[in-house]
Amino acid sequence: MQVGRSYRGYSLERRFALLHPVAMMLFFAGTIVISLISYHPVILGLSFALAAISVAYYAGIKALIQSLSWLGPMLIIVILFNTVFNRRGATELFTIERFQMTFTQESLLFGISVALMMAAIILWFRLYQEFMTSDRFLYLFAPIAPTLALSITMIQRWIPLTKYRWQQIRNADKMLSDCSSSYPASAQSDTVHDAATQKSKGRHNRVTRFAPYKSLTHSLSALMSWSMEDAIQAADSMQARGYQANTGNRDSVRALNSDSDGEQRAGTVHKSPSKKAFRRTSFRYFRFISHDAVALALIATLALLAGLAIFFSTRGLAFFPIYRGAEDLSITAALAASLLMSFPLLLEGKEQLRWRLSAQTK
Repeated sequence: MQVGRSYRGYSLERRFALLHPVAMMLFFAGTIVISLISYHPVILGLSFALAAISVAYYAGIKALIQSLSWLGPMLIIVILFNTVFNRRGATELFTIERFQMTFTQESLLFGISVALMMAAIILWFRLYQEFMTSDRFLYLFAPIAPTLALSITMIQRWIPLTKYRWQQIRNADKMLSDCSSSYPASAQSDTVHDAATQKSKGRHNRVTRFAPYKSLTHSLSALMSWSMEDAIQAADSMQARGYQANTGNRDSVRALNSDSDGEQRAGTVHKSPSKKAFRRTSFRYFRFISHDAVALALIATLALLAGLAIFFSTRGLAFFPIYRGAEDLSITAALAASLLMSFPLLLEGKEQLRWRLSAQTK
């Protein structure tokens, strides 16, 4: 899926989507790692807010609302679960004497921090899904671990594809059931088949009681068959294309030939006068230009600065037994983390400013 905008009928890609996959992967890795290692409410709040704004900007308000519709209840459950079952903490909020349950301020703050961390990471992965497509992921990791990279790519593709196929199967099954139920009512005669209809009414009710479960079983079976067939075809196709032959020399590659009967066999090794090692090329080529180098340097600097500043300024942060150390967060840590997490939005703002300035000069 390409993230872009429309201008006068033309599709324009976002500036962040034009970055090299190395810079893009470093941004997501740094942002997610900083959100994981920091338990400070300010950093986690910034991460959650900037992730939500980025998802709304790139994927749309509808996608953000759809994510928050199930993130909200999950966060409430995490906060309540931690507050109810975590009895640690010295600052008592209130106590239910009947159940001998004590609620503390520290357990509540810890639950809020954990909930913000989970929500921020999920939203960052939602944005990751928009940009890090299968071609970018394979471009980065296929030369290193081709089998693992292909497996991860197929898993990422399998989830939305399975949802789409399930909807197709259910729609087709619903259409068939509607047609089969409406056909006898229009075809049978009221005078001839009235007695037979009354006799078979009880049996028909017993059959229709289990009809939804039978239909669901058939739909699941069709979905599993479709998914396994597609996986086998994809594996055979990648093997036939020599997917694992991305390193080594040509003398070690076995070509697949076909017999006269149409059966495939592993042919003899094709001798090549050259012993030069070769690599399988990607179907999409990404050029690493000067803009990518500048973006990569900025992202690496901000990630390193934010990580070190957060680590040294929050070493005294503790939730139990007394919440302390939150005021020790340095301005450098908060500023570096904010700049890192808002890097795509700042990049888009710079491009918008350049666009408007160039339009005014013309």
